[in-house]
Amino acid sequence: MALSNRQNFINLFRGEETDRILWISDLTYWRDSQIFQGRLPSEYGGTDGFLKLHLDLGVMPYYIYAIDAAAGAHSVDDISVHQIGTTGKPYNGVFGLSYEDVEISNVKKGDITETRLMVRGDELKQQRRWLPTSYCFGFIEYPVKTVKQLKTLREIVERYHFYSTVHDYEFLSNKWGNSGVPIAPLPRSPMSALIVDWLGLENFIYACFDYPDEVKKTIDCIDRANDAAFEIILKSPAEVFHFCDNLSASNCASFFPNYASEYYKKRFAQLHQMGKKAAVHIDGSIRGILHQVADTGADAAEALTPFPVGDLHMNELRNEARNDRIILWGGFPGGMFTHQFDYTDLDKQLESFLACYKVEGPLIAGSADQIPPDADLEYVKYISDKIEEAEVAWHEAS
Repeated sequence: MALSNRQNFINLFRGEETDRILWISDLTYWRDSQIFQGRLPSEYGGTDGFLKLHLDLGVMPYYIYAIDAAAGAHSVDDISVHQIGTTGKPYNGVFGLSYEDVEISNVKKGDITETRLMVRGDELKQQRRWLPTSYCFGFIEYPVKTVKQLKTLREIVERYHFYSTVHDYEFLSNKWGNSGVPIAPLPRSPMSALIVDWLGLENFIYACFDYPDEVKKTIDCIDRANDAAFEIILKSPAEVFHFCDNLSASNCASFFPNYASEYYKKRFAQLHQMGKKAAVHIDGSIRGILHQVADTGADAAEALTPFPVGDLHMNELRNEARNDRIILWGGFPGGMFTHQFDYTDLDKQLESFLACYKVEGPLIAGSADQIPPDADLEYVKYISDKIEEAEVAWHEAS
């Protein structure tokens, strides 16, 4: 009897037998952009519609960033572990986050949203601009800009309050059934939190060289705060988790040994002790970072973007990982699903993936990273159909 998508996914992470290639494509960005434009077909609205979209395209549902996205209204007040502009209430898996005794205000000025966080009279100010062409926010001012503000940031982080949202996870898990597994995010690791959410890359680099002790204190502070989230995570029913860290070799490979490696090793040890697994999101350049992530005990490296968009070819990924066990998840750059590419390009990419799938250890076929707003979803369905054809041919030949 054939295994379901869900069972194949779980089995792959457990190192058990699977019976098909998993094709996982992140449709959230495309779907949200259609909502903002008022163009999403009604059949794909809401939680049920989001599942139907995946089923119609032959894609295993995994990524989901909002649990009431059909409303079409963007909220700037909810705190999301993904830190993206989404439609509706952010979905954070098994935990939520709020700040205790931190005064937070959001003010919209045209296309700019200004957020102020105040604690004990000290303030951090952030500005993000809504980009209507790409349907997302871009930072124009990060909250932390001075060494003094690192201390203010620590004051805020010490007031993190994590709480269980396991009911959200269980609702989606039951809704999707055997079709897929809803994402169960982990809190951003300290280094990535500083780069992505608080300082930006440029300020982070300067701070590491100019004020290394202050950076280390802040890294340790975020680490301690995340302990409370992991207490919830480790007791939850979710089995596979996701480090939403947006790693790229060009940004953080040289910083990883000092600011991330030990954190990952510790957290993977905790997860594994409870029988849980996790993937790490590497959605930039790969050479120089993949093997470092694999060395921490990571179960999967996800959103891997190879040539013709990324810096490595598909058949170079396993050598770069230097690890036969880690699941390599990706292979299909999101840009390839736009009309900048054609079906011939998709055929070549699939051919390179299938050649590796037969000989190079555990792989998941995945879009890397998201399917963009201007994508042609017929391309997504085309990959689904071609993967199915390849599997039929393999079975007939065996």
